[in-house]
Amino acid sequence: MTVGSLLALLTPLVLKWLIDKVLPQREIGQLFLAAVLIFFSYQGRTALTSLGNYLTLTAVQKMALRLRMEILRHLDTLSADYYESTPPGAVMYPLKEPIEEVAYFGSDLLPAILRMCLTTSFTAVTMLVLSPVLTLAIFPLIPLFLIARQHFRAKLSTDSDTVQTNLVEWNGFLEEHISSVLSIQLLGQEGRQERRAFRLLAQTTRSYLALFRTASWFTVWTSMAVVLAMSVVIGYGGWSVIAGTLSLGSLVAFYSFVTQLFDPLSGAAELYARAQRTFASIRQLQAVCALRPSVTDSLVSGSFPVGDWGLEFMAVEFGYERRKSMLNVPSLRIAAGERVAIVGENGAGKSTLGRLVTRLYDVKSGAIQIGGVDIRNIGLKDLRRGLCYLPRDPVLFEGSLASNLRFVRPAASDRELREAIQLVDLADVVEGFPDGLHQRLGPDACQLSGGQRQRLAIARALLQRPHILILDEATSCLDPDSEALVLRNVSQYLSVSTLIVVSHRASTLSGFSRILVLSSGRIVADVGPDAMVPSQAVVSRVFLKGASPAQGIT
Repeated sequence: MTVGSLLALLTPLVLKWLIDKVLPQREIGQLFLAAVLIFFSYQGRTALTSLGNYLTLTAVQKMALRLRMEILRHLDTLSADYYESTPPGAVMYPLKEPIEEVAYFGSDLLPAILRMCLTTSFTAVTMLVLSPVLTLAIFPLIPLFLIARQHFRAKLSTDSDTVQTNLVEWNGFLEEHISSVLSIQLLGQEGRQERRAFRLLAQTTRSYLALFRTASWFTVWTSMAVVLAMSVVIGYGGWSVIAGTLSLGSLVAFYSFVTQLFDPLSGAAELYARAQRTFASIRQLQAVCALRPSVTDSLVSGSFPVGDWGLEFMAVEFGYERRKSMLNVPSLRIAAGERVAIVGENGAGKSTLGRLVTRLYDVKSGAIQIGGVDIRNIGLKDLRRGLCYLPRDPVLFEGSLASNLRFVRPAASDRELREAIQLVDLADVVEGFPDGLHQRLGPDACQLSGGQRQRLAIARALLQRPHILILDEATSCLDPDSEALVLRNVSQYLSVSTLIVVSHRASTLSGFSRILVLSSGRIVADVGPDAMVPSQAVVSRVFLKGASPAQGIT
């Protein structure tokens, strides 16, 4: 870039020499040399600029790759409270447009700014040497540009931030809309969503127009310095040629230098406006990097306890940000290998209990222990390897059935996969696929029914071989007979593991020796281990809120 900027000085100097020396003396050989020098000036600058752009682009793309990976790794550390309070589109947005904006700045804007600075510096020095008087007459106009830039700086920054905010909001809506199109069609609310989309897009368009208006005014005021400078050169330079104090070649060269000096400055308005968008993107990336997880490893984190996997709640209290008093468990112990069912009305705190054990959230007070060790003193990776929490709506991935099963154990053999599939009564379904284990399931395993998705998720959990397995409504899409078969197989396969099942269905309770009933965040009944079949009192408590008993329990 530096050499290319120096070559930019060659053409005006060759023109001065051509007009003042070569043409008056009719030197054909020197005329040919002048043509060669001008060709070398333009072509050499083009070649060097292309090489510089390639090297810059290579560095920038590597930087963008590293930055995306760093942001992704950072997002992977954030806790459940962030993901449950932030729309998916807003979470994904920093990985897309802001990094693209930063990459564009590095590959295009930054080289342009550097070339502008280098060309301006070299040109100013050459102009001083060529005509100090004329140069000093032009230089006072440069502060006009600087004043205009300072005047519009805050407005450009504000308008750029507004554009970024509106884009985040639009991306959040778009992510939600695309993932819910079928539900929107079923509810007949396409028009409502389209009106909302129009409002968001109109808001984004208005912010873009506001930014463009500010940049346009910036261009108008800064271009005034260019026009005045050229007028001074033509007026004062022409008078100097007539007076004999300046040669015609010097005037032509000086005019070329003025163009080279103010062309970058006139383009600086657009560069500055675009740079403000980049700085807004950088601020957004910095804001994401400044986020900190609410659940972290402690300084004394150890491994999952060996042998004793008993689970104990000690004076546990917890509440979400919008619901301060959610769960209150003064004392609860679940022995290693025990089979426990947890029931209760909606919002009683059943899922919250499972989330606290897996440290998706941390308790506000009290402690949860496994084998006498506070789970906050167990490394998160070790905790979640030894403990599996499976929600009602499992997450499955684009790819084959086998790749979904191997998500937790990449080294699992086909025999182990088939065994897990057999345990969850999914073998007939897999045999019906043209590609068997290697059948691709589509995005989020959309080719499977709700019950098949739940069975596949349970099979994946079995491959993990957890010491504690929590099934949170994870069999709700299965019919009672299938549910009983799957739970029985799971219990036998994980014979020494602790099994906790959260359910709303009375039929689920029949296979458990212990039943915990939650209501309003508190354990109101703890039946077992001798009560193999739920008593009428327990069933009444379970269905206290109006849910109808079913599957033979009356």
